[in-house]
Amino acid sequence: MSATQHENANNKLDNTDKFGRRGLFRIGGLTAASAAAIVACGTSEAGKTGNIGVGQDTPKLPDPVLNNGVYLRTLAGIELSIAAAYQRMIDDDMLSGASATFPDISDLTPLVEEYATHHTAAAATLNDLAVEQGAERWECGNTRLDSAFIDVVFDRVVNGAAATDAAKAISPSDDPTRDMLNLVHTLESLSAASCQGVVPQVSEPSLRASAVSIGVVSARQAALMALLLNPGGYVSVTDAENALPAETTTTSLAPTPTQNIAEPGQGAEGGGDPAAAAPVLTEIPLPVAIPGQFGSLAAIVYVGGAGDENGVRLKLNFETPSLNSYAYPFDSCAVG
Repeated sequence: MSATQHENANNKLDNTDKFGRRGLFRIGGLTAASAAAIVACGTSEAGKTGNIGVGQDTPKLPDPVLNNGVYLRTLAGIELSIAAAYQRMIDDDMLSGASATFPDISDLTPLVEEYATHHTAAAATLNDLAVEQGAERWECGNTRLDSAFIDVVFDRVVNGAAATDAAKAISPSDDPTRDMLNLVHTLESLSAASCQGVVPQVSEPSLRASAVSIGVVSARQAALMALLLNPGGYVSVTDAENALPAETTTTSLAPTPTQNIAEPGQGAEGGGDPAAAAPVLTEIPLPVAIPGQFGSLAAIVYVGGAGDENGVRLKLNFETPSLNSYAYPFDSCAVG
């Protein structure tokens, strides 16, 4: 090999070495070092150090104090919510319209006005008792009952429901009078049950007596409303069937008052006016005057409004006060 050829071969080796793996590593390292130097020489403003894995402090809620004053002003709020609901029905003339479900029902506005007077007076009594127990008066409705139940019913009956991505729009009620009268019965039953439920909770016999006296009136008003809407509906169909004596072929006895109750429309003891038209049976349960042998604290089912695309109506379970609906000492009532 000549000297010139040897020199050319060395040049090729040098070029190969420059662009081989080692050369690329050297170039990459130089680039990274240059970038780091540029960043280090640049100007920046230090920001606030963030928290990693540590959130805001958990707010501490006040202790849920339960005493006589809390129970009493909670009941006062329920009574005021009921009175306000009735006043809204009256102001909006929602009780005088014709009803396809109750075709023979008359305008019950005067009766509901009397009901509202009872609940307003009951709230005043309960607030007076709460003050005697060292609590502040509760001069507005029960916020939980209003927002989660009463307002929902009014909105569904009056406005229906707007369409969503998953469901079609629901029209306003097909029978607003029916829905409002059923709501009256539900609220009267709720008042009676709430007053009954507070009896074992308060510590003084005089408070128990006051609560029961209010609940008795509400229970009677619920029974009257049930009989107006469902003439002869003293008891449920199941209770009526259970009240019937076993069939016998040995002796024929005259109908007893129990049997008359089980057979509505048989004289004064069994349902009053036999000419009263029975309401139309629908998926909305008909109220009865005596829902059970003893006062019940179970949820009171309300069904109303127009059905959705599948025919399903609004269904709510009205319940007596509990931990999420008490008027605690740290709660305040903004009037107006």
